[in-house]
Amino acid sequence: MKVLTFGWDFPPSRNGGLGVACYGLTRELTQNGVEVIFVLPRRQDVVGNARFVFADQARNVSVREVSSFLQPYHQAESQVHYIESFDADGRPIIKSRTIIEEAHRFAHQASLIAQEETFDIIHAHDWTSYLAGIAAKRASGKPLILHVHATSYDQAASQNVDPGIFKIECEGFAAADKVVTVSQFTKNIIVEKHGVPADKVEVVHNGCDTTEPVRYEPSLSALRSQNKKIVLYHGRITIQKGVDYFIKAARRVIDVDPDVVFVISGWGDMTNQIINQVGEMGLSKHVIFAGALWEEERDRMYQTADLVVMPSVSEPFGLVPLEAMQHGTPSLISRQSGAAEVLTHVLKVDFWDIDQMANKILSALRYPVMRQQMVNEGKRELQKMSWHDAATKMFKLYRNLLQYLTS
Repeated sequence: MKVLTFGWDFPPSRNGGLGVACYGLTRELTQNGVEVIFVLPRRQDVVGNARFVFADQARNVSVREVSSFLQPYHQAESQVHYIESFDADGRPIIKSRTIIEEAHRFAHQASLIAQEETFDIIHAHDWTSYLAGIAAKRASGKPLILHVHATSYDQAASQNVDPGIFKIECEGFAAADKVVTVSQFTKNIIVEKHGVPADKVEVVHNGCDTTEPVRYEPSLSALRSQNKKIVLYHGRITIQKGVDYFIKAARRVIDVDPDVVFVISGWGDMTNQIINQVGEMGLSKHVIFAGALWEEERDRMYQTADLVVMPSVSEPFGLVPLEAMQHGTPSLISRQSGAAEVLTHVLKVDFWDIDQMANKILSALRYPVMRQQMVNEGKRELQKMSWHDAATKMFKLYRNLLQYLTS
């Protein structure tokens, strides 16, 4: 079986959970005999066994490469910068396009690629690739699966969605032969808000790596030597992620126990707002902004923390608590998340209930036996949530869809 896959992000590019999920699924599908042709909008370093096609390179007829500097999680009118060409002295000529324009450009290339490649089915990840998937289906007549990792409602964390993204979502869901969501939480959104028939949507929860990770020397050794407790937030700093609620809860925790330190690892358009909020709430001595941590630095921080908090306002899934558990650290997660559907041995709270969030943080920090029990039981639970299991579900979906359409 050959699958033409479109995605916007893939490791070792460091953007977020979308790339991690694409890698985990693709790795396990290829190991189980599926031939994956993974199309990305621009040339980048990649890892894994799939065959990669770069849309900017494959159709580029000039001697110089024309690359786009793209990241997922933008709004429709966000400006992205790219090298259009080079002047006589070899200096790059920088131009700008909106992310919507980039998505349409990707779709044009996808149509051409689909006419050149041989494949059985199309799989497009996230809204930035939906138009590419539609174009490939129109060019080839092959069935299309759209994989919803987040919706415009998640990004807005409200009803005030981006109309450009919403339009693409609706067009994509109508054109798809099947829609996959990463949680029942997300399925409910697209059924209720986008009007997608429920029987058209399949839930395939994200997975995680289940092997025991490398152990590192802890970070923040000076704070640990002072018996400080470490509470970690790791993720994008955006309205969707609820970091402002996390800071409000931190104020209540510090009022009870001033020996707690909150670490924020991440980047996003609310970074300056959160920095200002920390200052205004008198928390500057209790909050550390660590920047975006990846790979060994991220894993070291997971292993250092006493508790990881995922306070998301609207989280389609949320890989952070799975990663934290893998590294031996328990989590407190928002009930407004897909991960809350599959994780039992975590603490859960409504994102807006900052008093309850603070109380659960304090309880977890006070009772190390409880934390260890959560980790022990949680690691057993993780064994049932591997990327292999998620890929097995995807393969069955591919097979069933092909059998249905050819019967």
